[in-house]
Amino acid sequence: MGLIICELGFEDEDVNRAGYSMREVDFYALVPYDSQRRYNIKNHRLSLRKNLMTGEFEVYRFYPDEEREEVVFSGDFEDALEFANNECNRYWGHLGRREPDRPCQHKYPIIDRWFCPKRDG
Repeated sequence: MGLIICELGFEDEDVNRAGYSMREVDFYALVPYDSQRRYNIKNHRLSLRKNLMTGEFEVYRFYPDEEREEVVFSGDFEDALEFANNECNRYWGHLGRREPDRPCQHKYPIIDRWFCPKRDG
């Protein structure tokens, strides 16, 4: 089962990185070697964050061998989730298709129980 992710949970600023959300969601921590070869891509982590200066959500790759990041998508929340889900299936799909992560609907049963500010009422 995929995660339910609330877009409202990305409003707090990271004290160590001004202009970006404290909350980040990691979709995967590495790219399998077979996928690196097949797609001619370097190993990386894929994460979602909010750019608080632009209001857009960013999906970015962090390349640990180079200590470098690359924003590969910037836009609205639902499109960012779709992009990240597609990347997961691209690089990890050979192990079986996973259920996609979904946006929070701010009410049960489709609610981010940890980060949705509307979870208690």
